[in-house]
Amino acid sequence: MSRKLLIAIVVLVAAMFIGASLMAADPEKPTKTTGKPDTTATKAVAKFNYVGKDKCKLCHMKDEYGSWLTTAHAKAWEALKPEEQKKDSCVVCHSTGKDAAGVLLTGVQCEACHGPGSAYKTQANMKDKKLAMNAGMIEPTKEVCVKCHNDKSPNFKGFDFDKYSKDPKGMHKTFPKKTEEKKG
Repeated sequence: MSRKLLIAIVVLVAAMFIGASLMAADPEKPTKTTGKPDTTATKAVAKFNYVGKDKCKLCHMKDEYGSWLTTAHAKAWEALKPEEQKKDSCVVCHSTGKDAAGVLLTGVQCEACHGPGSAYKTQANMKDKKLAMNAGMIEPTKEVCVKCHNDKSPNFKGFDFDKYSKDPKGMHKTFPKKTEEKKG
């Protein structure tokens, strides 16, 4: 088979695959069974992906990232024995999840508490809290923490959110912007 013919076949197959994917993901296209638009495609497009701590540290190196490195969350993966690193029940809480390429983000990284950053990581979003929140950023709450800090953990000894959210061994330091006092 000639090289040109082979390239043409590959391009044609790729175009067919992309076209089929786009048609399947068209949220305006009514489904055959309900006659209504398929909203699952819209949800799939709106899904956020993890980007990993290395993306976060680009802007947060001196402050949050540096103090996070000293926490138990940063060392959560290393706290597992090698056989535990293979158990889904352990991995789910001692890692952040997988990035878009399927790479496991080990340790309890930034996005485990703040949400997947693929859409909110831009500087424009990070300068505007409302934009960042609309793009998937979350503020850690007790509900976020108890997804792992609960009685399903073999080492659970209770969890006091108000106490632990101020503990530098578990939480990074927060660095709120200083606001100038108005004199008047």
